[in-house]
Amino acid sequence: MGIKVKFPFEYTRFEKARIIGARALQIAMGAPVLIETDKTEPLEIALEEFNRGVIPITVRRRRNEFVWLERYDLF
Repeated sequence: MGIKVKFPFEYTRFEKARIIGARALQIAMGAPVLIETDKTEPLEIALEEFNRGVIPITVRRRRNEFVWLERYDLF
């Protein structure tokens, strides 16, 4: 028995902060940028990547029914 979830779902503000922060750290450490942009700051680049939906990060959520939800449309 499980819950049916329609994707794409909305991220919480905490998930957004974690995704953008993690991606900004990756960029700062030398990871390739996934979009073409004129921006040079890793945080600004990560935010633009997030807004375009190109960051390949999966979010898992745990609900009361102990069902794991994943976003697969990024891969």
